[in-house]
Amino acid sequence: MKQTLTVFIVLFSIYCSSQCNEQLKKSSTGFNQLTSASFSFLDDLLSDVRILGYGEDTHGTSEFTVLAKELMEYVAENHGFKILIIETGFGEGAYLNDYIQGKSPDLRSILEAHNSTWRYRTTEFYDLMNWLRDYNRQNAENISIYGCEMQYVISDVNKIKEYLDRVGSDYEVTGFEKHLWQEISDDERMAYFTSYFKLKRLFMDNQVDFVKNSSQKAFELALQHVEVLGQFSTAINQNLEQRKHDFRDIYMGANIKWIMEYHGNSSRSLYWAHNSHVGDWVNNGIVDVAGHQLRKMYGQSYFNIATDFGFGEYVAFSRDWKMEVHKRDKIVAGTFTECLRSFGSPNTFVNLRQAKENESLHYYLSLPLTSMSGAGAQVRNSDTETGSIGKAFDAILYLDQTTKINWADKD
Repeated sequence: MKQTLTVFIVLFSIYCSSQCNEQLKKSSTGFNQLTSASFSFLDDLLSDVRILGYGEDTHGTSEFTVLAKELMEYVAENHGFKILIIETGFGEGAYLNDYIQGKSPDLRSILEAHNSTWRYRTTEFYDLMNWLRDYNRQNAENISIYGCEMQYVISDVNKIKEYLDRVGSDYEVTGFEKHLWQEISDDERMAYFTSYFKLKRLFMDNQVDFVKNSSQKAFELALQHVEVLGQFSTAINQNLEQRKHDFRDIYMGANIKWIMEYHGNSSRSLYWAHNSHVGDWVNNGIVDVAGHQLRKMYGQSYFNIATDFGFGEYVAFSRDWKMEVHKRDKIVAGTFTECLRSFGSPNTFVNLRQAKENESLHYYLSLPLTSMSGAGAQVRNSDTETGSIGKAFDAILYLDQTTKINWADKD
């Protein structure tokens, strides 16, 4: 007993002084270029994977969107992944899908009319979308893109209107002009829910005719837009802001599940969102985040990759909500980020799922790890953040040098 306690104390003291376990390097692969050709280290990991989760450390980093494009190219061409799911509204994603399927000619107009977030108004995202469009022109089996969100649902309303016009219905859809984070009165909440309820009843009562005038798949897709309105109506009736965040993640997971079922049992997808939504943890309030829901639904068929970076600029809102360029020019000594950098050449991929097969590494990775702070919409309060990275992810991808996103159509 005394010997065991002594070993534990030694291990714990080592952990406290440095968050780097050199044994982890055996599960790492260094790479230089951020291109699809660099990702062959994934080949042995994806044979049984249905959803590949890719978490970005910031929304405002150029390389993280480039990574989404190169990763999608690799898994589409080498492993048959034909679905890209991104952190945007379900309805907004439908309009992006129109573009990559060749149904709409102008991406800029789509982003201006049907996009609620700044993070996709970049040259990097344009490059991703144009690659998807070109891929679909050249291949018989197309890639589809979806959003999994329900914070802004006016695009879902517009898609429902388009479908009702297609099936010859003159039913008028009303409401849902506001988004989840606006002040919404009790009367508006009731009106939105009533609008959703009546719309759902319309679809149920007219299913046979609607399918006859479109198709079963078109009906199912339009009905899912209706269900997203129901999700929104539920979320806006939460009294606490944190509960809105909780329901956001609940519905992200539910919508990803619907997308996978819609495409069938053999479907495979790349799910791209912030680390906080991709990780297998309870980290966004009092409910499971989307990544943890996916782990419970898909088990080891969900493989999630976090990202971290060393140096560079990124765009994010400040703590007082001013859009600014932020810069990281040093890595705090003793952090997990510093550990990852020591493995790189200059970038590195670490297979945490493989590493956890080693008992001592499993214990090490189960402990809280401190890394340099990333950013979501807002920059973090401190330079570092501590969390269960090793437990929450199957792998982590470290990029040594990064740059800020480049705005498209700034004129």
